[in-house]
Amino acid sequence: MKVGASLLKAIALLVAITSPSVVFPQDLTQSSPLTPVHLSQIDQLFKVNRIPNGSVGLDTRGRIELQGEYENERQVDLAFSLAQTVVGVRWVSPVTPQNIKVKAWEECLSRLLSGEQCGPTSVQRSAPAAEPEKSPPGPVVNKYALVVGIGRFKNRIESLQYANKDALDIYAYLVDSAGGHFKRQDVVLLRDERATRENVVHALDEIQRRAQPNDLVLLYFSSHGTPPDKFGGVHVVTFDSEVKPRERIWETSLTEGMLRDFIQKVKAKRLIVIMDACYSNGAYAQIAGFLPPGGKSLDAGWDEGNGRSRRYMAERFLGAKDLIVEEPVGAFSPTHSNTLPQGWGKVLISASDAGERSWESDQLRNSVFTRYFVDGLRNNRGAIKEAFDQAKPLVRQQAKREKGADIEQTPQLMPNRRDWNMSLAVTSH
Repeated sequence: MKVGASLLKAIALLVAITSPSVVFPQDLTQSSPLTPVHLSQIDQLFKVNRIPNGSVGLDTRGRIELQGEYENERQVDLAFSLAQTVVGVRWVSPVTPQNIKVKAWEECLSRLLSGEQCGPTSVQRSAPAAEPEKSPPGPVVNKYALVVGIGRFKNRIESLQYANKDALDIYAYLVDSAGGHFKRQDVVLLRDERATRENVVHALDEIQRRAQPNDLVLLYFSSHGTPPDKFGGVHVVTFDSEVKPRERIWETSLTEGMLRDFIQKVKAKRLIVIMDACYSNGAYAQIAGFLPPGGKSLDAGWDEGNGRSRRYMAERFLGAKDLIVEEPVGAFSPTHSNTLPQGWGKVLISASDAGERSWESDQLRNSVFTRYFVDGLRNNRGAIKEAFDQAKPLVRQQAKREKGADIEQTPQLMPNRRDWNMSLAVTSH
């Protein structure tokens, strides 16, 4: 009886996992540079790599679209990656082909029935999000945080100069009695070689196990992003993420699905997730075969970036519609209130918008966003909204001043309810 019940639960979960995920491709503002030569090159690569029934065409926006038939989703990943190596990420449509003989959830179910395990790397999609909580939590009881900064990578991914320091600065603020006032034992700091995929997942699992509805949880990541996968997802690269074969980058990084599962399942009614990570060509420049010929996407610059838009974060992470979008009104002024904001909810913050990079600064010796956001927290008694509102214009100005007048970096924020503003400095009971 127990085996039967477990199997039914597994089947229900796997069916839920196949629920469609909304994809919002980056807007393309110019005509397609693709030619029949590009399509022929990709088709030839498919044959060489034993994808005999796969093919490509152009979608309505002039991008490469996977067509034909594929044996399983791993073969789709391979095909998608091969197409990116020819024309770059900008010109490959993040749409999964329908003609897959064995989908990931079917393969997973087959393995479960034969007594094997089926872990998170086999299924990348999550169950739909639950309805937003309506009953407010009580006073904060405990505060937990996971802080991840990765500047050095095991497998030839380009180093980041200040990601390690970014994480240390966030950690220092959180445990400072004049800052976040988190208990040191409740803050997990993972940097460089300690920030493996396994360690990050273990830390997320531990926080999910411990955090209760009246608690506050913060997640912070400073690293590279992966190229967009076949669903349009940009994952967080960990210290041990693999880059060969190219499609392994999606299977060995911290996936969107893992973060989405945590966000949807953690019991804490106060959650802040900060993502200082994006995809850029330069991160993978030293890896043979990873980038398209010439080292950059068609008609795109070397500094091509891919961040997360508000709509992207809302639909992909929170799974909610009609979320609150707030913009600073007028000139920013710091809060001088003696009362800390008492809001609650789930808040997602990204250092850059879709199509943008998240820049590091030699002048600031930090990532631009993290430096100004930490300053904002210190100037505003840990209030998230005020810290973000202070940081956003300064980030845009610094990116232009240091990287070029044509450079855009626009931090993004998305809460799941209107009365969301809260303070990291609130004292736990």
